[in-house]
Amino acid sequence: MSHIEPLISLKNIHVTYESFKALNGIDFDLNRGEIHGLVGEHRAGKSTLVKLLSGAVSKESGQFFYKGKEVESFSPRSAMQNGIGIVYQDLNVIPSINAVENIFTGQRIVSTLGFIKSKEMKRRAASLLDSLNMKINMEIPLSSLTRQEQQMVEIAKALSLNPEILIFDEISTRLTPTEMEKIYKLLFDFKNKGKSIIYISHNMDEIFRFAERVTILQDGRRIGTEEVKDLDKIKLMKLTYSFVLSREELEKDNMELYLLKKYNENIIKNIPIGVMILDKDKQITQVNLSALKLFNPGEEELNGKVLGTVLGNILKDHGDEITEAIELMSEGVWEDLQWSENRIVTIKVFPLHDNSQDCIGSILLLEDVSQERYFNDYLLRSEKIASVAELAAGVAHEINTPLSVIHNYIDLLKPIYNDSYSSDKLERIKNQLSMISDIIGGLLSFSKIQSLPSKRLDITELVDDVVLLLHHKITSRNIHLKWEKDKQNIYVSGDENRLKQVLINLLINGIEAVLEGGHIEIFIEQNENEWVEISIRDDGSGIAPHILSKIFNPFFSTKAGKKNTGLGLSICQHIIESHNGVITCQSGDENTTMGIRLPISGN
Repeated sequence: MSHIEPLISLKNIHVTYESFKALNGIDFDLNRGEIHGLVGEHRAGKSTLVKLLSGAVSKESGQFFYKGKEVESFSPRSAMQNGIGIVYQDLNVIPSINAVENIFTGQRIVSTLGFIKSKEMKRRAASLLDSLNMKINMEIPLSSLTRQEQQMVEIAKALSLNPEILIFDEISTRLTPTEMEKIYKLLFDFKNKGKSIIYISHNMDEIFRFAERVTILQDGRRIGTEEVKDLDKIKLMKLTYSFVLSREELEKDNMELYLLKKYNENIIKNIPIGVMILDKDKQITQVNLSALKLFNPGEEELNGKVLGTVLGNILKDHGDEITEAIELMSEGVWEDLQWSENRIVTIKVFPLHDNSQDCIGSILLLEDVSQERYFNDYLLRSEKIASVAELAAGVAHEINTPLSVIHNYIDLLKPIYNDSYSSDKLERIKNQLSMISDIIGGLLSFSKIQSLPSKRLDITELVDDVVLLLHHKITSRNIHLKWEKDKQNIYVSGDENRLKQVLINLLINGIEAVLEGGHIEIFIEQNENEWVEISIRDDGSGIAPHILSKIFNPFFSTKAGKKNTGLGLSICQHIIESHNGVITCQSGDENTTMGIRLPISGN
């Protein structure tokens, strides 16, 4: 059998950092056209071996052979020129420049006259990224891309050298499973072209998936180089890690460790508060079910993403603060953040430490407090209404009696002072008294003193009566009314006059909101036999967001005029809630929709 000369051969290599022996007499061979795995514990010497091959460090002693010729050491440039492409454990890109500039840093394509061939560089960069099945914006700085996209740019940079040897240093921790499938395909394509790969990983499944040989390092020494086909995972783990256990003990301990890991993962996954686990690069490594409900995408879409890119689109005002707290490895609490239109979230950040108290990442707790806050707002509003109701009852008793006396005296004075001047003044006084009575009546509608007579009402007939009542007001302003009647009769139980009062109030508000010739639409929806919703939509100018939250408050009004007490919508809300219903308002820049939801009456 003929001897195959290694592409790279290292003999008795020593590298020392100050007093630390990083490589201690290592031998290593890499054959042409092979995928060679490299495994070992932390500080075993894997990264130093990579740096030696890339020219980042020089050997202290030993022999370095490349393609059969001995070399003293590579420099970074000579390593590139000799066809060694490396993707480092830590991301090695320049964030402030774009993908094309990163890929061709130190190796720009120039014409014979020395001009940079930008179009050619851009074309080749696009081709390299296409080979990785990666579509990105090549015009923007890398800092605007995700960590995964930046990683793919670094891989494209290594490929741009058309390397003889490609070295991957622990890249699977930074890419999603989908992206790793692209890398696996790249490895096999590269090998099939007769080129060589050194693949460093702590993931034994990867080594068994595609490596032909594997070298095990420990404390700067080579423990051995084995054919992967002659190994199983237990044997490789036993060779790789420093503890000495029997096969049975190792299998038992690994099973217990696996079960404990799954148990902890299930606890995190099922607790009712959103949990996100980040690594030290702010990449998301785990997301539980409660957190996913806030984001809605699949788990794989969040795993591997950088937190800033995820939160930036949602929490524009606080995303940077949260990211900064994580970078400083500090704790922080952000309460009542507006997550979406109808969702309020409290976020807590804690640093994640290992057994040595080194910070290895962060924990984010995301608590959806929407229901709690809405319930508190409802209680606060209920307390205000209760106070108004109590005030209304007292005011009604105190004022109604003197009002009745004044009314009686005016009626007595009319026959005596029957000239036109006196009659006019008395009539004006009586009108003002009637206005006071109306205000008191409005206040009384908050009180439970008055009982609500209830009967079965056809909701379509109710709306018909109100539309007929306001027909003149609608036509006088040339307003286009679209009233979509339901084909079947829908019944509710309640006080006919009170419900008409609400519909009249809402329809008048719509009439006043639109311009002459505007449009108002009334339509009815029902949810099986549970509830019916009457909606009144106008195409007016809408309601500003800061006003929308106040429109149901007692005494709040945006209308000018002495007769506008600000009680209209508050009274409407009180009437609808006393019928076990809900009144809502939705408003944009061009329209407003008032909705009344009432329970459907049974037969």
